[in-house]
Amino acid sequence: MYFLIEHNRTTKETHCKDFSDYAAAQFAGLQKEQEYFHAKRHEMEVVVFEANSIDDLKRTHSRYFVAEGQKDDAADALLAIGLIGLAVYLLNKK
Repeated sequence: MYFLIEHNRTTKETHCKDFSDYAAAQFAGLQKEQEYFHAKRHEMEVVVFEANSIDDLKRTHSRYFVAEGQKDDAADALLAIGLIGLAVYLLNKK
């Protein structure tokens, strides 16, 4: 089985479509790459993988399948770091 992965590097959102034919998966992937290139969506990553199942793919390429809760935790951590940096800057500015 072949899996076409569309992964947004910024939001960590992933869309996955399965194919039984490698050529069809590659063709669909090339179409998606062209679409994102022309739309200047450089945060998008398009790849085709071969795996026995989606569970195997999630195990071997877990970075494409970040759990929903982890997305928010990472954003919250970055926001907290930014706020701390702003507070330190403002305190030092006095």
